[in-house]
Order: sequence, then C-alpha cells, then structure tokens
Amino acid sequence: RYLALLDRLVAAANAPALLLEADLPAPTVLPRLMRRPWRGLARRVKALGKQPADEDLHAVRIEATRVRYAAEAVAPVLGRQARTFARAAATLQEVLGDLNDAVVAERWLRGWAGERRSTPAAFAAGVLAGLERAAAQETRARWRKAWKELSSPRLRSWM
Repeated sequence: RYLALLDRLVAAANAPALLLEADLPAPTVLPRLMRRPWRGLARRVKALGKQPADEDLHAVRIEATRVRYAAEAVAPVLGRQARTFARAAATLQEVLGDLNDAVVAERWLRGWAGERRSTPAAFAAGVLAGLERAAAQETRARWRKAWKELSSPRLRSWM
C-alpha cells in the first residue's frame, strides 16, 4: 500500500488535477476566492445580538483573522483595494484581540485574587481586574465601528 501511495503521489505531482478555473487570469479568480471567508465573517457578525458574549466576539476575531490573511494573500495580485481591505480587517482583529486580552486578564486576576490569603495582594489583583474590565468595556464600544468600516460596500467592491 505504501508503494501504491508513493506512485499516486508522483503521478499527481507530474499531472496535477486542476479545476477549469486554473487557466483563468488570477485577477479574475482571486476576488471570488475572497468571498467565502468574507461571508463566514459576515454571517458570524449578523448572528450576534445587541450585547454579544465575549466568546462570540472572540469567534468573530478568528473569522476576521481568516479574512485578513486571505486579503493579504491576494493583495500582491489585486493591489491597493485588497491591501486597504486587509488593513480594515486587521483593525477589527486588533480591537477584538484587545477585548479578548482584557477579558482573559480580568478572569485570571479574579481567580488569582481568590486564591491569595494576603489581603494586599488580593486587593491589588482586584484593582487590576477592575482596570481590565474598564479596558474591556472601552474596547467593546469600539468593535462595531471597526466592523462598520470593514463591511462598507465601498471597501468590498473589488470582491
């Protein structure tokens, strides 16, 4: 079976099975390839409620990362519009990353403070947790603006 597998791999390398689109120019095909990750992100954001859970926003961040990487991959061929779109995706990713960092830090600090017998250490951890909560709330207020920019039809017209 191993030799048969090697034979198939060599045959595939020598004569790869390509889609019909393989003969089309890259600028024709690449925008269509961007639509799949974009739709995944748009669906995820649309499913959010008015006050999305932190975990749901983290899932949006993961989708935004996929969209950003896809846009960065096609940018050398498609140019300025794809680069601008990738930067907007990076902004959304960064805002949601800051939110996630603050949420995780607050959670950790609260857990750490609960395990301490030292009142000053627990107090300090509580103060820091409060600062992280404030940072999360401030960041939470910014993510919709970053989404609005990324989802602008003007920014996506090339897809």
